[in-house]
Amino acid sequence: MFLVADDGQLDWSPPPGMDAGILIRDSNLPALIRRATSPGPPLAVDIDSVAGLDSDDAAVDFVTGRLGIRVVLTRRPQLAILVAGLGHLCLLHVLAFDSTGLDRALQSHPRRPGVGTVISPGLVLSHLRTGELATLPRPILAYGLIDTPEAARDILTRADGVAIRPDTAARIAASERGLLFASR
Repeated sequence: MFLVADDGQLDWSPPPGMDAGILIRDSNLPALIRRATSPGPPLAVDIDSVAGLDSDDAAVDFVTGRLGIRVVLTRRPQLAILVAGLGHLCLLHVLAFDSTGLDRALQSHPRRPGVGTVISPGLVLSHLRTGELATLPRPILAYGLIDTPEAARDILTRADGVAIRPDTAARIAASERGLLFASR
């Protein structure tokens, strides 16, 4: 599955036949509310990056309860536990700029049902050995620096989902329809 990363300002929908949802990030509370209360593809939210929304219990209750968003991304293990305890999926954001950072971040991972992993930058997944990949709690979302259809498809063989930009999603959809496209 692809998650198209967006600030909530666009009314983007996946092309027919594309398995994709929207990841609201780097946004604000009014845009999140507007997007969550409008018809469209399933939503996920990077709760730590929405201005006007604290990363606390009340924010989790609002996002999952009032807005009905079932997938939440966070850097905070305690919030991940809370989201999972409410029966939703939380993906704990792990920065993987080097193996030491990856190991250190995984030490604080709650490793319980309902809590998966966001690996950032997502391109790192292409370089992990099978044993390293097996240590990551699933589901795994690759997030960041994935800007070509080829990279997205390759990483999707190792991850359960890939966060991409709208322009990359359009190029993936075009290539799947057999159309020519230009990579940036």
